[in-house]
This record gives sequence, structure tokens and C-alpha cells, in this order.
Amino acid sequence: MRAFQLGRDFADRHAIQPAGDLAPVLRSLGLEVVPWRFPGRLREVIFEGAIGIDESLPEDWQRWLTAHAVGHHALHTGTSLYLASWQWVNRVKAERQAEEFAAGLLLPPRSMAGAGEVRLAARCSVPREKVRWALERFGADEA
Repeated sequence: MRAFQLGRDFADRHAIQPAGDLAPVLRSLGLEVVPWRFPGRLREVIFEGAIGIDESLPEDWQRWLTAHAVGHHALHTGTSLYLASWQWVNRVKAERQAEEFAAGLLLPPRSMAGAGEVRLAARCSVPREKVRWALERFGADEA
């Protein structure tokens, strides 16, 4: 829940509106998005201030993955590389936290009023499945 609130704090601090530009957040953290064609299952990576996003993905997914990578940067600086197989629990937790941060950043409470899942996804320019997940996890009053 701390990650979700941190995402909300970033959205408030940088006046991120539904479907708004994430550039102010990226600039404040010294990050840059670099479109890339990743082979295989890789969709997003963050390395030394660059967030690589698979350019073949729809815009709503690119937006979500950018916010997800910002969450990793804000919450897990220095822990993006996993070398030992026993660290899987930490990796699962880190992924959950990055997802919660993205939900807090991209789904501001003022956008929720009377919006169904489909309308909210369109209004905030995020994937419908992520809106559904956020509503299930945090409820309409929180997400």
C-alpha cells in the first residue's frame, strides 16, 4: 500500500492529470523513455536513467510500463538485477510494488467519479486489465 500512496504523491506533486504527460515525473528523476524493439518476452527495462519500452506495444501499455519502471526506480534503486535464484520472493514483491506505484500514479482519485472500468481505462489511457486489477485491489474509493 505504501507504493500505491507514493505513486499518488508523485501524481499530486507533478500535477499528473488523467492521461496526462509523464514528462514532469521523468524529468524530476532524471529519466528518459527510449522506444525499443525487444525480442521475446521483454517489454520494459530500466538502466542508468533510460527506460526502454517496447515500441510495438499499444500506447496505453507503453504508458503503464513507463509508470511501472518509474515505480521500480523510485522504490528499488539498485535492486533491478537479480543474480541468485533464491531472490524470487523479493522479485515478486518488487513487481507488485511497481504495479501498485503505477496504479497510484496513473489512476488519480479525481478520475474515478462515476467511471466504469472501460471509461476509466480510456480516460486515464491505461490498459483495461490494469484498471480492473486496481479496482479489485484498492476499490473504487482508492484507485
